[in-house]
Amino acid sequence: MQIKPSIRSNIFTNSHPLGCQAYIHSLFKEASFFSPFEGPKNVLIIGGSSGYGLSSRITLAVNAKANTWNVSFESRPKGERTGSAGWWNNIFFQQEADRLGTYHKDFVGDAFSQSMKQEVIENLKEKNVKIDLIIYSLAAGARSHPQTGELVRSTLKAIGEPVEGKTIDIAERSIKELVVGAASEQEIQDTIFVMGGEDWEDWVKQLSQAEVLNEGVKAISYTYIGSKNNAKIYREGTIGRAKDDLEKHGKSIDDYLKKSHHGEGLISVSKAVVTKASVFIPRIPFYVSTMFEVMKKHGVHETITQHKHRLFADMVYGSKRLVDDQGRIRIDHYEMQPDIQKEIQTLSDAYENEKIFQLEGTQQFIDEFYQINGFYLPGVDYEQDVDLEHLATLEPR
Repeated sequence: MQIKPSIRSNIFTNSHPLGCQAYIHSLFKEASFFSPFEGPKNVLIIGGSSGYGLSSRITLAVNAKANTWNVSFESRPKGERTGSAGWWNNIFFQQEADRLGTYHKDFVGDAFSQSMKQEVIENLKEKNVKIDLIIYSLAAGARSHPQTGELVRSTLKAIGEPVEGKTIDIAERSIKELVVGAASEQEIQDTIFVMGGEDWEDWVKQLSQAEVLNEGVKAISYTYIGSKNNAKIYREGTIGRAKDDLEKHGKSIDDYLKKSHHGEGLISVSKAVVTKASVFIPRIPFYVSTMFEVMKKHGVHETITQHKHRLFADMVYGSKRLVDDQGRIRIDHYEMQPDIQKEIQTLSDAYENEKIFQLEGTQQFIDEFYQINGFYLPGVDYEQDVDLEHLATLEPR
């Protein structure tokens, strides 16, 4: 069967397995050009099938020669349904990692669940392994309440007043008006419950109590601050409240690990990146597109893999750590330079219309949006038939 992009309301409903294979291969190839560094030997990534979690896994596997354990919730292929991009990313990660001579394990399921935590702990004990680094990079829309079993959903909403703005319709290559409503107090609390730091701290403490953490263990999670121009919907909205909670739990984890393992809990502020949610936040597609344009112009643009390599090689395990007054690692410092931010703002304001499609940065934004789902990858023949039935026999390991 031929697999063409299927997009409904800016949501991909399919993925391309061979495109995902090419995507993973490109990330491994890119990482191979970076310098090796002394880092963790055993890494648990909670949410390592895409985005920053995936790039963290690859740079640590390739450049620190780390063994990795990954937990992610994915959809397997069935019939003509292609399965999620993360499903294929896990499979092709394993194929690329086979040549490294290290151990890599994937757990496909609900990272929030007690059963998944126990499954990971049992595997670590079976392998007689202790973890040196826990990466919490989970992006989820819902979480089951551990006591009631109720499914609690997060919302991407403003707080106080609705926020209006524009976004890019990816399929139609057009500009669309977008209104994000104001959240109720319950929606704020639900978003904190799903996307805050409670589950991260639960993972850390359960791993510690099961005695599968090494002395000096580190636990890190990723946050984002970004432009003041986007603050009302991001940092001052429901997602921002969840990030505040994540950072609060990061401090609690830091205190806990210092006392229990002479370790540390870390929050890293990442640069903006193209995600599946980017197009649902007013102005973000314009911000990221113009950010690409400006940062490339000034020679400070980083790919997602470069960004995470520098984080671990220089700041987590190196001697070049930059922190702010709240103790957060500021790996976003190139993006947040005042002159860079001023230029992004000026360009974004000038191009908040159909002119945005004239920018190379916008084409990069669109390309990356397709690529994270396995499309638009160089060297892939998208006209060829894909033997999905055969590929569906592959299983995460």
